[in-house]
This record gives sequence, C-alpha cells and structure tokens, in this order.
Amino acid sequence: VRIAKKVLARLVTRGANTSIIAPKTRICITNTPLCPLAAFTMCNVARIQPNHKIFDPFAGSCAILLAAAMIEPTVKSVGVEIAHNGQVNREDILRDFISRNLTVPSSIIRGDSMSEGVRSEARAAVAIEGDDNEGFDAIITDPPYGIREKTGFCVDSPLVNLAKCIAQDREKGDRLLKLGGRLVAFVPNQAGDDICVDMPSEDDLREAGLEFVQMLEQPLNDSLSRWLVEYKCVL
Repeated sequence: VRIAKKVLARLVTRGANTSIIAPKTRICITNTPLCPLAAFTMCNVARIQPNHKIFDPFAGSCAILLAAAMIEPTVKSVGVEIAHNGQVNREDILRDFISRNLTVPSSIIRGDSMSEGVRSEARAAVAIEGDDNEGFDAIITDPPYGIREKTGFCVDSPLVNLAKCIAQDREKGDRLLKLGGRLVAFVPNQAGDDICVDMPSEDDLREAGLEFVQMLEQPLNDSLSRWLVEYKCVL
C-alpha cells in the first residue's frame, strides 16, 4: 500500500512572471530584443520605487520600460529610440503595454538621446509642477553594441556619451539624473578588449557627478560578455 506524503511548505517569495514579456510574445518585434530576465535585473539594480521617473535613452522595443511597469505600476517612464517606425514601431510598443494592462510610457520619442532638444523633450514628458527640474530617478538602458545594431560613426561609446550628456545638463542646472538617482547600463566586451575604453573615465564621472557602484559580468558566448554597470549620482 502506497501512502501519499504531504509536505508543509512556506512560500518565501514569488518572482515576476518574466515570460509574459518574452520577445516571442511581443507585438513589437526587433532584431536584438533584451531578454526579460536581464530587463528585470536592471530595474531591480536601479532600485525602482513607486512614482519613480525612469528614462531609457536607447529604448529599442522598450523591454526595460515593460519590466519597470510590471515591477511598479506607478512609474512614469520615457523611452528614446533613433530608429524609424519601419524598424521599431512605436504603436506596436504601446500595444505591448496595453495588451498586458501595464502603465504605458509617458512618451516614446523618436530621436537621438544625445541631442539636447530630445533630452529636454524627455524631461518635459514627465515634468511635475514644482519638482525644480530634479531629473529622472533612474536611467536604465541597454545601449547598442555595434555588432548587429548600426551605431554610426562615433569616437566615444554610447555610455561615455551618455555620461557626458548628464554632465552637460547638470552644468546647465537642468539635471537629467536626479541627485541620488541610479544609472544602470550594459557594456559589451569582446575577449581581449579593454572594457575601460567603453566606460566613462574618472574625469567623465566627476563632471557628471557620478560615482561607480558595481559591475557584474554576463558571458554571452566564448568571445563576448556584457557587464552590468551601476553608477549613483552623488553631486
């Protein structure tokens, strides 16, 4: 006679159902979508809180903003993507939010986030009267790696350029990143390459008011890794 055994257990925690924003379930299809687990990890590292303002300057199909809305429905998010609608359809992105009953971004802007005018438009999209241009609570992004995406000719890496934009806006008194806010991004690294070349220098960080917090490696294949890097705005 077999006696069925019962086990008493306690549910300690329940993770997000990342599969509901998996690339194959999405309406907006792109060539290099960020995997859901990576998007959730980035949002958690950025310490998203209720009513936070989130900015993704290289938004693509907005996987990061989808994850942010799942973690905290009250976030106010803005994405910037330079590709035209034939490559990254913004209406399809909105449908990805609406079909999952997620808070839609305040704006999905077509343009270059390195443009001062585009960054001003991004800030205006989440502006709250009386917030004194505090900036975004978090900038979370997966910049183009230059492998399958076309980045165009640029001397500096996307992350270095972003740090310089943060510095420029801070100098003008029109912050892109709030004091105490987090910058979280992926940085690709080919085997044998110096990753420091693609990361902001000490001078770049000082001018941007940023402080390095941590970096974690995720191997992608035998020759390519990407590093999750975190900075905190301290000035």
